[in-house]
Amino acid sequence: MNAKESLYNSLPDGLKKEIDLLVSTFSLTEQIQLELIKNEADLHIAGEESLRSRLDMDAIMALDKGARRSAFIKAMRKEMTSYFGSEIDYSSFHPGTMRHDRISVVREDIPLGFGKCPCPVDGEETRCCKLKTLDVITQCAFSCSYCSVQAFYDENRIRVVDNLAEKLNALKLDDSIWHIGTGQASDSLFLGNDYNTLNDLSDFAEKHPNTVIELKSKSKRDVFDRKYPRNIIFTWSLNAPSAIEKEERGTALLPQRLAAAEKARDNGSLVGFHIHPMIRFRGWEEEYHALAREIESRFDSKDILMISSGTLTFTKENLRFIREHGVSTRVLQMPKAPVAGKYSYTFEQKKEMFSHLFSSFSKNFLSGIFTYLCLEDPRLWLPVLGREYKCDRDFESDMREKYLAKITSA
Repeated sequence: MNAKESLYNSLPDGLKKEIDLLVSTFSLTEQIQLELIKNEADLHIAGEESLRSRLDMDAIMALDKGARRSAFIKAMRKEMTSYFGSEIDYSSFHPGTMRHDRISVVREDIPLGFGKCPCPVDGEETRCCKLKTLDVITQCAFSCSYCSVQAFYDENRIRVVDNLAEKLNALKLDDSIWHIGTGQASDSLFLGNDYNTLNDLSDFAEKHPNTVIELKSKSKRDVFDRKYPRNIIFTWSLNAPSAIEKEERGTALLPQRLAAAEKARDNGSLVGFHIHPMIRFRGWEEEYHALAREIESRFDSKDILMISSGTLTFTKENLRFIREHGVSTRVLQMPKAPVAGKYSYTFEQKKEMFSHLFSSFSKNFLSGIFTYLCLEDPRLWLPVLGREYKCDRDFESDMREKYLAKITSA
């Protein structure tokens, strides 16, 4: 089954009938049919009206028969260009809850090894920190609409690496493996320490004091009934409240995530924040500004290791998964400009968003924190952060120096 048939078959019967009528009425080619189906899918999962309701069909049908097809295509593209070019309106979007209530958690004898950051090849189109990934848990029970994790793993099963301590001890670390992230295939804190994962990672961190273990979460889970090695860093993925409510269903609310980060800080751990993915919606400027001010009001820069940011970015596979699974979302209203083999906001939109966010912090506050852009065009760094790196190696070297200096400063 090809991409067009697969997406078409995933749509509701009523919408398929509308598509069939348009295809037969205007004798649409295979290519235009796929374009039409993608557009209808994007509108459907956003809770928007279909194209037949959005276009002036009477005016199109009033034209000579030979002109109708081109008029329809032109009208469809004009309408969708306007739709993708406008900011998301969340006031009329009510997606409901999408928790995975039937998801199970199992221990499995999964091989354990290091993966790599999903950035493209060395620094040509993005600037990459060369993070090593360690998938001690795979799959997530949260329901973030834009997330690619659920597309890669069994939808109804979270897998926890069995005999983790033994497998961690068997890992071979060389000088290149200094920054390890556990939040790429799951949420690092969703299961807390229920399966002894945090204890095993802590023992591993103590044996490798020059290795930074980063736990990344959207959870409110309280795991701070014990002390952790200084080189275990607790980071939270943060977003504007509207984005959390509408697109990150099932996750902890912003105040809950910040409260969890405060517990980590009070327990003696360094924390970090990934304000990612930024989303353009009506009112985004005010909400991201307020988010920055809230962080600065609740934390001292000496307690924060890093603050990063990035925007929505999709692969073709990710877009296909969202459309075919009917994920209720409005994130696909973004323009989907080609960026480094993926789809995202335009360069100028990104520049505006990141500049607005980081300028919302005071310069004095950020001066004591390592800031960076994740999976983003290197040309954005200088206008947004006031510095840039010639290559990935320089970025990684600076991050390593700053991280280890702050970790060992206590």
